[in-house]
Amino acid sequence: MALTSPRFVSSHALRNAATSSPPLAKGARGRAVHLVQMALLDLGYSMPRSTRNPIYSPDGIFGDETVAAVKQFQKDSKKKDDGIVGKDTMTELDRRFSKYGHRVRLHFRSIELTVVPFDRILRDAETVYGQYGIKIEFANGESLALTPDQATIFDRIDQDCNWDIDDGELDELHSLGSPAPATDVLVYYVKGFKKTTLLGCGGHAKSRPALTVAARAARWDTGHELGHVLLTSAFSPVHLDDVRNLMHATAESYADIPVLTDKQVAQMRTSICCRAV
Repeated sequence: MALTSPRFVSSHALRNAATSSPPLAKGARGRAVHLVQMALLDLGYSMPRSTRNPIYSPDGIFGDETVAAVKQFQKDSKKKDDGIVGKDTMTELDRRFSKYGHRVRLHFRSIELTVVPFDRILRDAETVYGQYGIKIEFANGESLALTPDQATIFDRIDQDCNWDIDDGELDELHSLGSPAPATDVLVYYVKGFKKTTLLGCGGHAKSRPALTVAARAARWDTGHELGHVLLTSAFSPVHLDDVRNLMHATAESYADIPVLTDKQVAQMRTSICCRAV
């Protein structure tokens, strides 16, 4: 069976499990297990031991607790309750999560071409959030035609990145181009920041969700800054120490598609910009 749910299709291991070649079973570890655990959590199955690590939760470890949750899901779905995630179980999970639960609409505004091709940036954002049933929608895109004075101002962003932006270069930048609804997110690509190690900023004015990303940023940085917008300043910690997490402070490359914790996902789903569908 070919998987269709955006929550599972990006995982090679889950695509294999969907044909039982091989299935996921006790002892397995990694993102595939994490995604199955997240799905079970969203279906209401409790896994307190698997979610006790605050920086990588659920933990991606197919232990006794996950076996028990899988067995209960199988019983409830009238499947063979062997605690193994194979063809029948993946078929049922894929069916349960065939549709997105939430969506975020992005409006792109650019004054600089990105080093990473835009199609790749968008596809990566769709993938990382799609793992959690959040659909990233391309609303529109504009290349901003700056006046000579504006080009001078925005040649380099000197302003510090703060949560609340109500004046300065970023505030002026975020007013350029066609406006977007307060329930959508504006994404601005610029040449760079004065602080050369800074690749993006999720700070924005109240009721004008926006993020700013340097043209030389890596492929996951747009998704990272979007994470800040969706999490808001109310979520702590701002960054997580685990390099597998999308919200790690400095990770620019990942061995696998980055993930989020269950608590991060829960907070993001409460954002005004993350609407139920």
